[in-house]
Amino acid sequence: MNTSTLVETVNINLEDFSDVFLTCSTCLFTYDQNQRKAKLLPCSHSVCLSCLNQIAALSQSETASLRCPLCRDVCVIPAGGVASFPGAFIINKLLDVMQKQRKDVVPSCAVHPSSELSYCECCDLVFCQSCQASLINKKCTQHTVIPFSIALKRMSEIVVYKAKGRLKALEQAHETVTQEIEQLDQNVDKILEQINTTFQEVSSIVENRRRDIIESVRVRRDDKRKVLKDQIEAITDEKKKLEKELESCQLDVRSMARQLKSMESSWDRQLTQPRENAFLRLNTNSTQLVCDIHRSLAEFGTLSASTTFPGECTISLVEPAATHIDTKFLVKTFDVDGRSRTSGGDPIDVTAKHGNETNSVTVNDLNNGTYEVILRASTPSEYSITVTIFGRPIRNSPFTVKIDDRHPPRWQLPIELLRPTKTHIDTNELFYVLDSGNNRIRIVKENGNLVSDIKSKCLDGQSAVGLSLLAGDELAVLNWKTKAVSRINMKGEVIQSINFSEFKEPIDLAVDNRGRYLIADSDKIFVFDSSLRPQFSFPVKGHRITCVNLGLDDDILVGTNDGLQLFDGAGRFLRSFDLAPNETTQSGARFIVNSVVACPITSKVIVGITNVKLNKAVLAVSYSKLVKVEH
Repeated sequence: MNTSTLVETVNINLEDFSDVFLTCSTCLFTYDQNQRKAKLLPCSHSVCLSCLNQIAALSQSETASLRCPLCRDVCVIPAGGVASFPGAFIINKLLDVMQKQRKDVVPSCAVHPSSELSYCECCDLVFCQSCQASLINKKCTQHTVIPFSIALKRMSEIVVYKAKGRLKALEQAHETVTQEIEQLDQNVDKILEQINTTFQEVSSIVENRRRDIIESVRVRRDDKRKVLKDQIEAITDEKKKLEKELESCQLDVRSMARQLKSMESSWDRQLTQPRENAFLRLNTNSTQLVCDIHRSLAEFGTLSASTTFPGECTISLVEPAATHIDTKFLVKTFDVDGRSRTSGGDPIDVTAKHGNETNSVTVNDLNNGTYEVILRASTPSEYSITVTIFGRPIRNSPFTVKIDDRHPPRWQLPIELLRPTKTHIDTNELFYVLDSGNNRIRIVKENGNLVSDIKSKCLDGQSAVGLSLLAGDELAVLNWKTKAVSRINMKGEVIQSINFSEFKEPIDLAVDNRGRYLIADSDKIFVFDSSLRPQFSFPVKGHRITCVNLGLDDDILVGTNDGLQLFDGAGRFLRSFDLAPNETTQSGARFIVNSVVACPITSKVIVGITNVKLNKAVLAVSYSKLVKVEH
């Protein structure tokens, strides 16, 4: 039977307790720590110091003694007087406790004033014992009931504890804000220093250019002045010479006339006209220069600030996380009022750790208040993503994400198929799905919308196993039951078809860049030209063929029930691919290749394989000789 649990306590009336234990029985005054300090007599009774002084003063005994006022025993007074009696330790201790103890006022029940209130922790109800039967039993069957005074004390302790924690948090916040102010002042000092340094450099460049231009003007002026000065000296010399000859009058008139005639032309060219000119012009576009300087100065020193509040910012996982591919996160920033920010530029730091290892991450600023964080993990584990802005963590940092080695599909075609065998994608991103169970080729868009269905005789019998896209909107189809290779158009009309007698159990079809048909049989690869004429074949010894596809540089990739082999375009064996990682190689695992494709852009070979031992399908990605297995 379920009953309530009543926690019983002893409540003591403070006045009664003080009258019995903390009051001097002689003078009926309450003990204190001064004149009425409690003293312990040899008879074990306690009397205040004031009463002992009065009793000792009235004593008629010749010896230093007094009688206990309670039991009348004779007590010898110590040499130091009554003050030397030992203190009543218990009474003094209780007195200290009572003086320090806060007197809680416990409300009484409004319905039953004489009853003490109790508190039910389960129901969060306050009641008295008289109310218990009518209230608690209707709420629940099991209760922990304590006196309301105890509950008040507990709650007050909790409130005090939380208040102290809040006070500590506020002190830490004060310290943090103070540090932020100091950091702000330091950043401003650095910016001011940078501004002064930059403008000082600009001023130096302008001043140096001014000096260079002035110097070039003066140099050019001096060159012109020198030429003109030399011409003046030549004119002066010629003038003196002519004046001297005129003064002497010794020249013959005829010879002087001839001399003047010969000199006439040279004077006109060399002396009468300045050999240099005074033209100097400073080629400047002052208006354009001022505009350019104004524009450059306006663009320079744009101050970037941010209202981002790290405590409101969040990080979230964008898509399912898996190994060996980019795992994307999105960091959203908000201001202190919780409004989304619309600009970027925040100094954001992101670290990703699992265990003691740190993985590199890439942060892309989307310039709209959000940041893309990209992590590529190679080991399945739980990763801790720590994001800080301005050196402070965001709201849900560190963010824990579990990265698995199993890759879920990003999307799937919402169409109904019966035994789909092959699929191809054309340049228009249309999917061609060989739906063998329904004897058709279904063409759908990426969103799953149906474009059309192709029906043809070569697809009958639910035995079509190979499909390849050809140029000119044509398709190649392989049927294992009829052992036929057919070319059809988008209407399903058969353009060309052959039945090859050497086929045993054809299972796959591929077409290379030269238009050759690669037909995978159970133990042999057949090669036909673009007109479906047989060219050659080559065996794959010791293994059963499971698929075929085009490799790089027209090489031939052949999947088997025990791995992947590479042949050149002429059918010569090149090498085998080791599809097992190191940890499974030693366990003797065997891998069946179900499909293979080579990417001409990245030069990677992606192989769909089945681990026979674990009955597990995985993807093997080959980087030349290095192979990584991804689930």
